Amino acid sequence: MPLLIKGERVLTAPTSVKQFHQKYSSFKASSRQLTQQEVTEVGPVGLLYVGQREYGGTSPEDDVIKIIGSEDATTCHISVLRHTGSGATCVLHFDGCETQQGLNDMIQLVSELSENKPAGRLEMHLAGGFEDERKNSEEVSLDLFGCLVKCQAEIHLVTACIGEHNTVYKNRIPFPIIYGIAVEVETGRIFKATFPDKGPDLPLRSARHFTGGRNNLRVYNWRQKQMAIGPFTYEPLNDIDNWLTMPDHCYRKYMSTSPAQEPESFESSIRACLQHMKDHPEPMKTLFQGDTPRCYKKLPNGKWERV
Repeated sequence: MPLLIKGERVLTAPTSVKQFHQKYSSFKASSRQLTQQEVTEVGPVGLLYVGQREYGGTSPEDDVIKIIGSEDATTCHISVLRHTGSGATCVLHFDGCETQQGLNDMIQLVSELSENKPAGRLEMHLAGGFEDERKNSEEVSLDLFGCLVKCQAEIHLVTACIGEHNTVYKNRIPFPIIYGIAVEVETGRIFKATFPDKGPDLPLRSARHFTGGRNNLRVYNWRQKQMAIGPFTYEPLNDIDNWLTMPDHCYRKYMSTSPAQEPESFESSIRACLQHMKDHPEPMKTLFQGDTPRCYKKLPNGKWERV
């Protein structure tokens, strides 16, 4: 079953983001509604944060998670999939790796959460990516569209705040307008957001995709109402000691698809990831003993506690 836009079946993927915008001009207005919002700082209470190549979802019946979000998207795309009948909601942070797998897993999770619930339809919202000079954002967009038209489920694309609709020029240099979004699980409201607390084990989670782990991993068990991280391993990084002694500007120059547009926290995040990899070169031995995930429960103050 195909992708649908305004009730129209989309049988073939666009060949460029520009072509997509020309054909479906209605996304300009919906994108503007999103980009013109002020950024909301989301605290840890009731929050599930998903990072790059991660996804998580739940339903309004969950008394622990009320908001799901992600940020630090420059060329990446943040996707929200929601079932209008059950309110089941899932967020995935796409970067162009294993996109079909990620979409299939999102659909399966939302369908699972919607069993024996009121009828409805699957709606998708996309935000992220901009008119970067290397066209990395466009590659992610076209990859997503190519996978969406091949999905078995019928998905209604409601928001596509991508490309030119998510670009602002500063001194003739393009920047993304939106770096992060959040969704209220109960209402489906989507808004621009930033997240000071991104949850547990962030350097560990970053190390997986930093060293080539391509799959999009689920990080929340909605039945147990717990974060479940791993188990997974990662490839050792050659010359890690040298990398750790390098100045911050080298990280931005050599480790980003969009160096000028990365957030201020980029360098410190990379350094923390590298230090973690040095401290735990074999995570299956030191962090995932017994091939089990690292599980966390949410405390009333929003912090995650290891269980």
